[in-house]
Amino acid sequence: MMHDKMLFRTDRLVVGWDRRPVLPPLSFEVQRGQLWGLVGRNGSGKSTLLKTILGMIPAVSGRIELAPRASLGFVPQRSEWELAVPARVKDLAMGGLDTGWRCLLPWPRKGAAALVARALKIAQAEHLAHERFATLSGGQMQRVWLARALVLEPNLLALDEPTSALDPEAELGVFDLLTDLATHHDIAVFLVSHQLDLLLERSTHLCWVDRMTGVAKAGTRAEILADPAFQKRYAGELPADRDRVLAVECAHG
Repeated sequence: MMHDKMLFRTDRLVVGWDRRPVLPPLSFEVQRGQLWGLVGRNGSGKSTLLKTILGMIPAVSGRIELAPRASLGFVPQRSEWELAVPARVKDLAMGGLDTGWRCLLPWPRKGAAALVARALKIAQAEHLAHERFATLSGGQMQRVWLARALVLEPNLLALDEPTSALDPEAELGVFDLLTDLATHHDIAVFLVSHQLDLLLERSTHLCWVDRMTGVAKAGTRAEILADPAFQKRYAGELPADRDRVLAVECAHG
């Protein structure tokens, strides 16, 4: 039975390639306002899981149930061709409106300018609207890609390594923004990141996968941090206040 906050859930989902599983079955539910971190070493199956959830590759077995009201925005990994993009920021953001047959229409969508302005404001990039994208810093570029994903007003935002190649200050800025999207805009955020410290600090929920050891677990941050196998795998990388976090989160249910 679906409830108002639920956007999607998996039921014993098995992911893999060519019908061959790479992870054990995984069941979890993502709700509005949650920030999910997808954790795992390189080659652990993170990208395979994300691509399966996004419908890019078929599941081996199990189900992904999407709520009728769910709408998705996706920010892929940054790529080298970004610097060759000649467009202005507001034009690049407006490109997020061109889905399906819309990209063949010669006229702009009604209300497009307002949607773009809103998305740029939420992404804290409205002051960049008339700048050439290629002249921006890495952190500014990532905010523009976020705006492009937000222009259709999704309630679920998936991101693949949104802070790759960014300096520490820009990384923190992106995580601040994602936290704000979940906390103040009631958007569910589901992201892959190698920045384990920030991921463990900011996430409300974690999904931990490891193809090599056959691990696939999902739950609240407190539940995953308390897992002995997780503690052993990430010994020395867990937040210094882990015990306090566990005590506070367990006390609040």
